[in-house]
Amino acid sequence: MLLEFFMGILICIPLIPFNDLILKWAEKDPLKSIGIVSIMMAVNAIIILSYGFLMRPEKPKVFILGLLAAILIVMLRKIKKLIK
Repeated sequence: MLLEFFMGILICIPLIPFNDLILKWAEKDPLKSIGIVSIMMAVNAIIILSYGFLMRPEKPKVFILGLLAAILIVMLRKIKKLIK
């Protein structure tokens, strides 16, 4: 059960560097930030959905809880970077 949760949390590994890269792009070109945000949301959704589809855990509810925790971690990191 705990293994599925940590498998869900592992989605942070590709999401954090990707989101940092996109945030640097948004800081470099603030006029296109609305389009950049929509690209970020779309690519994040593709990464999360493909990861969830490929893993297919035994207990999907616990896995989804891990995914949601990972999304929360990544969102808090983004907000923290945007406030600075």
